Amino acid sequence: MKRTLLMAIALFQLATGNWELGTVLAAPVSGEIGVAIFFEPLNPSQTKIDQINVDVETTLQLRLFISGVAFTSTSIFSFKGAEFQAFEMYAGMAIAFRNVVIFAPNILEVDDDPFWTIQFAQPDPGLVGVPLRMFIDELASPLDLAKLLAPTVDDPLQLRKLISQMLVNFWGVRLSFTMLIANFGTPSVPDFQSGLIFEAGGLTPGGAEVLAQTYVGARQGWECFGECKALERYFEGRVVPGFQFEEEKLIIRNLTIAGVTLGAEIAFDFTTITLSQIILSLRVSVLGVVVQQKIVLNDLATPSFVSFGWTVQLGDGLVEIEFIDPNGLFQFPAKRLSFFVQWEAISFKDELVVQDPVGLLHTVEIIAAFEPFRFRSQTAFLGGLINGFYNQKVELSWGFVGPGTWAWLATIEVQLRREYLLYLSPSISVKF
Repeated sequence: MKRTLLMAIALFQLATGNWELGTVLAAPVSGEIGVAIFFEPLNPSQTKIDQINVDVETTLQLRLFISGVAFTSTSIFSFKGAEFQAFEMYAGMAIAFRNVVIFAPNILEVDDDPFWTIQFAQPDPGLVGVPLRMFIDELASPLDLAKLLAPTVDDPLQLRKLISQMLVNFWGVRLSFTMLIANFGTPSVPDFQSGLIFEAGGLTPGGAEVLAQTYVGARQGWECFGECKALERYFEGRVVPGFQFEEEKLIIRNLTIAGVTLGAEIAFDFTTITLSQIILSLRVSVLGVVVQQKIVLNDLATPSFVSFGWTVQLGDGLVEIEFIDPNGLFQFPAKRLSFFVQWEAISFKDELVVQDPVGLLHTVEIIAAFEPFRFRSQTAFLGGLINGFYNQKVELSWGFVGPGTWAWLATIEVQLRREYLLYLSPSISVKF
């Protein structure tokens, strides 16, 4: 009965998507199409002539708005064909509804921890436990993530995820209901698992935000599909097999007492019947100096993450200092010092990070935007302030806005890793 109900919902959502496509053909639409090519040396140690790896990605988005209802179709293609397809419907009135249907060859469930640890993957060529953040970081090549997930995109597209959301604002109280259905199975043997997330909250007269969240068959986290690019990530939550009460959360933000802004997040784990995590934050501003502190406690006694930070405004510049201990031992193996300043269309950021056992990482970022051009440069040194060159990334964009909704943007990205070219990527996107 459960599988019959799930398949009925899936067919209804698919019919909605097909109706959307039929309507698109009969009515004016807006959208965007983009093509990006990535060139990567096959043997980075080769300094003169080398073979290359090539990756081509095409993204197509179509949007249609009819009588207060918005429809969006997102498709991503590569050399292997279609790798991702999503249909979304949104209706925002007194009650807001959002429905998303996702077709993909794979599915990844990612924990919302500092490392974005993969908790589940189907197919799984050894991805569970991999910290995904290191592949999405600015210093990584986009092809690193593509190569990591390449073994998971060989299967044909299949229904992988359904997201249905309802949002109601009632006398200042926001009520949210999210239903998640994920397919953890294979093309021949589907395995549908479901989860529910309830949220109620609002703003107090003093401006503080109070939220209560209940997770059934789900936990805080996110999911991604295909090659886990930005358009393939969904942050509503991750599904946990078994459909049982998993977690209850109470979140308080921007509570101001005597000039001190406080925040708290208390999580109760139904599976262990314990308070699983408490996150406390503090922010106070004194004479232009902002002091911030964050501490994460497990089981009310064991700290798992501690950070102390200071922010100072110096004219047009902003200086930030932060001490971080991801293990909660108050030893602070990670320290960060950054300086940021912006003069009209030009911004400059200099950041020093010391982390055991990596050592010193020094990054310098410059962004300049003079229409229709935009320039971004990021230089990284590993092991010293200006010695130990590690990485150079340059992005150059040129855009043009035409009549109506027409616009186009051409971009070229180059990334160097020490003595070799990491990748070169020209791309172009057209809005219509």
